Amino acid sequence: MKIGIFQDAHANLPAFKKAIEIFKQHNCSKIYHVGDLIGIGPHPKEVFELANSIKELELIMGNHDYWFAFGIPIPQPKYMSDEEVEHQKWNHKQIGEEKRIIVQSWKFVVELELEHKRKITFMHYGYDEKTNWFRDYVKVPNREKLDVLFKGVDSEIIFYGHNHEASDIRGKSRYVNLGSSGCYNKSEVRLGVLEVKENSLILKKLSVEYNDNGLMEDFEIRKVPARDFITNTFITRS
Repeated sequence: MKIGIFQDAHANLPAFKKAIEIFKQHNCSKIYHVGDLIGIGPHPKEVFELANSIKELELIMGNHDYWFAFGIPIPQPKYMSDEEVEHQKWNHKQIGEEKRIIVQSWKFVVELELEHKRKITFMHYGYDEKTNWFRDYVKVPNREKLDVLFKGVDSEIIFYGHNHEASDIRGKSRYVNLGSSGCYNKSEVRLGVLEVKENSLILKKLSVEYNDNGLMEDFEIRKVPARDFITNTFITRS
């Protein structure tokens, strides 16, 4: 069995399409997107509709997804600027309020049980059941910090996102962040293909070039709120 994994597509349609193309080329029978399908990028409606049309794809709850499903927090949290609130409202309007119910069913944590009592876990970030929200952000992850962040998750490999930088760290589990598939300073989509064998798990990490098809221009054409901050911070091309 081969499993496709990616994360943080962030409404980047050409990157998302390329990822699905690569997964199909590798004959992945199951695909997991590990949170933040929408937000940041200029194509929330198109990415949302395409994602929900792919039967092999399971979508996991990220913070941007949650804000669409359940609304922007009230009162407005300190970490969310007025400009970001306008950006979120724009995203939600593009997709359509009637689609909220679809995202409300997405899970924070998905566990895949394998033979010989092995398990893989997919989650956007460390999850606190008491608050039904993500644990505090770790800017520079290391073994000790990730052991705390994912405390209580007993799994051979934990695939996570939120932090857009790729890392692969072994602690109590193997913590794999493949890097954002949609927010990168190159026209490359980052993803993983996990081959599940009887006694081993073989992870192939890929960074595949794609034609961005006017991605940067679409921020201006579509008048995406906070577009200057977004492009300078998340996807300025090197």
